[in-house]
Amino acid sequence: MLDMRESEEYKLLLERANYDDLTKVLNRRAGKEYLEGLLDKAKCERKVLSVALCDINDLKYVNDKFGHREGDHMLRYVASLMTRQLRAYDLVFRLSGDEFVMAYYDEDQRNAERRMADILDNLEAKRKENGIFYDVSFSYGFVEIYPEEHYTVSDIIAKADAKMYIQKRSYHIKRAKQKLKQHQDGINGIQQFEYDKEHLFDALLYSTDDYIFVGNMKTGTFRYPPAMVEEFGLPGQIVENAAAFWGEIIHPHDEKGFLESNQDIADGRTEYHDIEYRAKNVRGEWIWLRCRGKMFRDEQGVPNMFAGMITNLGRKDQIDHMTGLYNRFEFEGDAKKYLVDQEGTKELGIMILDMDSFRNINDLYNRSFGDEILRVTAQKIAALLPYNARVYRLDGDEFGVLILNGNEDEALEIFNRIQQKFQKQQDYNGRKYYCTISGGYVSYPNDSDNYQELLKFANYSLECSKAMGKNKITVFSFEILQRKEKKLKLTELLRESIEREYAGFSVSYQPQVDSVTKELYGAEALARWNCSVYGRVSPLEFIPILEQSGMIIQVGKWIFEKAVRQCREWRRLKSDFKMSINLSYLQLLEEDFVSFVDETMESLGVPYENITLELTESYLIEQDGMVHDMMECLQKKGIKVAMDDFGVGYSSLFELKNTPADIIKIDRAFVKGLTSDIFTGTFIRSITELCHNVGKRVCMEGVETQEEYDIVKDIGLDLIQGFYFGEPIVPEMFEKRYF
Repeated sequence: MLDMRESEEYKLLLERANYDDLTKVLNRRAGKEYLEGLLDKAKCERKVLSVALCDINDLKYVNDKFGHREGDHMLRYVASLMTRQLRAYDLVFRLSGDEFVMAYYDEDQRNAERRMADILDNLEAKRKENGIFYDVSFSYGFVEIYPEEHYTVSDIIAKADAKMYIQKRSYHIKRAKQKLKQHQDGINGIQQFEYDKEHLFDALLYSTDDYIFVGNMKTGTFRYPPAMVEEFGLPGQIVENAAAFWGEIIHPHDEKGFLESNQDIADGRTEYHDIEYRAKNVRGEWIWLRCRGKMFRDEQGVPNMFAGMITNLGRKDQIDHMTGLYNRFEFEGDAKKYLVDQEGTKELGIMILDMDSFRNINDLYNRSFGDEILRVTAQKIAALLPYNARVYRLDGDEFGVLILNGNEDEALEIFNRIQQKFQKQQDYNGRKYYCTISGGYVSYPNDSDNYQELLKFANYSLECSKAMGKNKITVFSFEILQRKEKKLKLTELLRESIEREYAGFSVSYQPQVDSVTKELYGAEALARWNCSVYGRVSPLEFIPILEQSGMIIQVGKWIFEKAVRQCREWRRLKSDFKMSINLSYLQLLEEDFVSFVDETMESLGVPYENITLELTESYLIEQDGMVHDMMECLQKKGIKVAMDDFGVGYSSLFELKNTPADIIKIDRAFVKGLTSDIFTGTFIRSITELCHNVGKRVCMEGVETQEEYDIVKDIGLDLIQGFYFGEPIVPEMFEKRYF
């Protein structure tokens, strides 16, 4: 049991443990604990929380000029004004020497900014009465936390720090300009400046990628950097009779101009040298160089020293100016260099990264903001790489990573770090965006020893990641290569079939029946292709290739004409026979599509009312004005429009009312759960009732068994299509079976 005196001492110790001795605000440990509790409170009460990191400006200057006691005085002054402005549940604590964290409870960033501005105004207004005789201010960065967001205290401080740095940098630039102006105002003429001339040449070598040279004009001896010795096979860094050596490796077409320019310098006829020429490097490659220099004379006016720099024009564009990364030319050059130097390269990993749905960022904001996100993304990726990896900007939103002497596990670990970094919604300059990363990985020597092949394989792997839903990496395998090569081969074979009057193409027809009477309603026309090399190819395989290549426009017209012609034949047996024909979105982009439909219908003499055009759910629900106008135009003529695959795309019940479709085709995926899932049957019944209420008919696809039919026949559907009533078959068989 503590006595009264011990209790007071305990409280005093506890207070000292929680508060900063100098500023009397909460210390780092206690402040972070309080902020963590504040986050939980805001989440529970659905309140917004604005958190700022504040960094005192010029504390070091005050300490150096007036002493640390004055610096402490400034810190206490700033902390006291921060504390006076706090309201219930607000927070301020000292994070480090000159850094404070402030949190405003139930305050959005706009209001929090106003309160922060009040503190800064008071710092200036009250400094003299508090014995402060110099400017006092701080830089800050705000983070706005919403109840549904999940951030740790460390995450929040890091985000606030990043924003604070932007303001801090602006402050330092402003101060630097002020100091520069003060110096310029006080300078008259050139002042004396001492420096180490002996090491000047070495310092310059490490300051630029250009080749620095200096020469003694009286002896003809020149000094060149080690990089130039290595690139062009110079005898050494010190070269006597340098002009004679260069004359041996200058391109014959450039030799005359090179020698004349050098002679003008040697004779003293000019003091400046600026010439471009080609020189052969140690690999036998002709490299464009630009040499710029200045000649200096001795006291007698005789040419004495010649110095300047030689720029490798083949490397002058090595940096991507938007991101600051090395560009795709450097990526290729470095990769080839590692592959050539195979003794030092046990393994080389090549990773191609692509930003997923980057176009959305440009569309949401603008291209300028998108460029900034590219730059920020490049910096984030670079910061996550180990010492043996480097990132390059390739094209657009694509980056390349070279991993020297790393294995597949290390590559996957690198990608995992990148993936985690971009898994959450990002924030830049107060604007939020979301953009994940996909990747493809290949390695030398496992997959190839040829750069072009490695790059191709890495891109194939990236395509797989995109096709499988994005935000993942695919390691190259020869199965990927086989699939890709088959796809490329199929593309050429499809083109060949089209050029040979659609050789191998055919149209099969699957019946559609009345759900109650089982009487034939019509048929859906389905494309089939018998390839000369691979035999029968699934529509799931060749239709996407036709769409990606644009060949679907030609093939689509051919299918449409075949189906309408077949409808004409079967109308002679059943006058109200309806033919459903699938359309690709690309067909609708053709300006003459409506005219093509009109001409086909009129030339074959088929009423518009007997044709139904099928489009997938996503195309019809997207508010594409052109598609809607086109469909409306055809519907006015009597053509019906069907929404195919309903339920696997947008699945918006509200949009059913607005879609231009006359018929809703429920995807076959729902049939699979009919016999065991009560919800599925209820869902289909509800959709059917909703469609009927807004004047639309409903067709159920994929009914394959008697049991499935027994369930759906009483749901209220209008039409049924599936293997239970018949698979897609050729016209001759269809006619024998159903007429």
